[in-house]
Amino acid sequence: MTTTDLLPDPTRPGDPGWDAARGSWNTAIDQHPAAVARASSVADVQAAVAHARGAGLRVAPQATGHGSEALSLEALRGALLLRTSGLDAIAVDPAARTAHVGAGVTAGALADAAGAHGLAPVLGLAASVGVAGLSLGGGLGWLSRTHGLAANNVRALDVVTAAGAALRVDAEHEPDLFWALRGGGGRCAIVTGLEVALHPVGEATAGMIAWPAERAGEVLEQARRWAAGAPECVSAVVRVLSLPPLDAIPEPIRGRRIVAVLAAHFGPAADAERLLAPLRESDAALLDTFGPVGAADLPRVAGDPEDPGPARGDGLLLSELTPKLVEAIAAVAADEALAALTVVELRQLGGAVGRDAPGAGALPSLDAGWAFFAAGMAPDDDARAAVEAALAAVRERLAPWTSPRALLSSSGGGIDPARGFDPETWGRLVGVRDAYDPDRLILANHDA
Repeated sequence: MTTTDLLPDPTRPGDPGWDAARGSWNTAIDQHPAAVARASSVADVQAAVAHARGAGLRVAPQATGHGSEALSLEALRGALLLRTSGLDAIAVDPAARTAHVGAGVTAGALADAAGAHGLAPVLGLAASVGVAGLSLGGGLGWLSRTHGLAANNVRALDVVTAAGAALRVDAEHEPDLFWALRGGGGRCAIVTGLEVALHPVGEATAGMIAWPAERAGEVLEQARRWAAGAPECVSAVVRVLSLPPLDAIPEPIRGRRIVAVLAAHFGPAADAERLLAPLRESDAALLDTFGPVGAADLPRVAGDPEDPGPARGDGLLLSELTPKLVEAIAAVAADEALAALTVVELRQLGGAVGRDAPGAGALPSLDAGWAFFAAGMAPDDDARAAVEAALAAVRERLAPWTSPRALLSSSGGGIDPARGFDPETWGRLVGVRDAYDPDRLILANHDA
């Protein structure tokens, strides 16, 4: 029996369950791979690699499908879509402050497991996002201003190479591959597991203050001034949102367009109250949810959707948040011609995110003050076209303040991945890929 024979029956076009098998977390992305295979073990991944090579296919690893908008749909037609969501084991070592997670583990599941010990990893703002995909692309979360990017909190990786070898890589074993995978994306090997650092979370305060969207300009300016002096133990996100009339949304903001400041503070509650006071001075707030939270609650503070849905979005890095840029973003939020955008977001960077971490991977830091993201619901072709037109207009309006470097983890498809790195780093990434995947068997995001 060969390794290829061990591949669990793949799902092919026309098979029962084909649409469910090929679906993305972003349901606006219509994925049509040559076949879909599911992995629940490292041996399954090795079998998938052998099967794909023998069939003349590439392999596209995907767990939750959050990054599917950055995957070349044309290239995917000649690939085996490898679902790694079955690799969902979690082992927390509270003494070492580490966790070993399978490639299918979500941020919410890891936060729950680590939070039981008063610990937290560096994760994104959504519980449904996969830990592996987040970490491979860099990864920002509430703890990033204190502990850096998620990629640089990875201590070791379990991978299957394009040649089918199962390896454990770290700073001493396959160091070039270890470097490339942390922030360089998944171009060089298929990740089956990660060992990530956990950080103690004592007192933490987090939540949201929301105002009518008409206050966006003054809220953005207030947040700009506040963030300029904020210590690294606090992190903020400003969003302009069009909220649906769903019962799960608090009644004061249900079905409304709002501007909101979301923040998390790590340290004594009295310090949090003092630091957040300038943001809470307005008596026009519709909702204020700031209060104590546990370590396990962090990926849910932002209230991001935990169920799939159709959307289109794109992100940018902004060098500095100036008063003129605040005016430009407020104008974007108020422009009825851009109403297809249901979320406009500014995420505070700086702190540890702006410093090269010792022994960092391919993305050691982000040389920018803020990350910008905008998106809209895209349930059909007309809505998709409207959102894409609005995104193009926003990119043009914000061009004077946009960094030439791209944040690949929030960028849509069609972007040159080299833009995510300086020329020297990109050259090294290409060299590592040449060494480990010379035939380009592995199909990653922002790849063709």
